[in-house]
Amino acid sequence: MTNYQQILVGIDTSPQSQLALDKAIAIARQNQAALDIVTVINTEKFIGITQGPMGFGAATPQLLQELTNKLKANLARARKQAVAAGVELVQVHLHTGNSKLLLATELPALYGTDLIIVGATGLNAVSQFLIGSNATYVMRKASCDTLIVRTDLQHQLVTPPKRSQRKI
Repeated sequence: MTNYQQILVGIDTSPQSQLALDKAIAIARQNQAALDIVTVINTEKFIGITQGPMGFGAATPQLLQELTNKLKANLARARKQAVAAGVELVQVHLHTGNSKLLLATELPALYGTDLIIVGATGLNAVSQFLIGSNATYVMRKASCDTLIVRTDLQHQLVTPPKRSQRKI
C-alpha cells in the first residue's frame, strides 16, 4: 500500500468537510505525513449576492473581511485538532479563486500533494447536474490519488443534510 507523504484536505464549515478533516488527520498520523489544510473562498460565487445602492452587486469588502476572519478561525481550529491528534507537520492555507481548479490541480502541484481528501458534496441533484461539485471535479482532474469522504471514522455512512448546514 502507498505510504502518503503530503496530504491536502479541502475544508469549509460544512459537516462533510469535518468528516474529510477527521479522515485526513487519521491518515496523516498513520502515514506520518505532512498535512496541508486548505480553505478556498470561491470569489466567483459572491457576485450578485448583496444589495447595494445601485441594486444587486458584488459582496462588500466588509462582508468579505468578516468571512475571511471566520474562515481563518476555522483553519486555526482545524490545525489545533490535527496537532492535538499527533500530526507533526501541519500547515493551513486560505486561498481565493476557483475552488475546483485550486483543489484539483494548482494547489497539489504547489504543495507536492500525493493524496487529496475532500468531503462528499452537499449539493442537491439539480445543482450537481448544472455546476458539479468540488469533489466530482477533483476526482476527475487530479493527477494524484483522491479520497471522497462519505463515512465517519468508524466507516459509518453519514447522510448529508437536505440543505447545506455550513456554520458560516
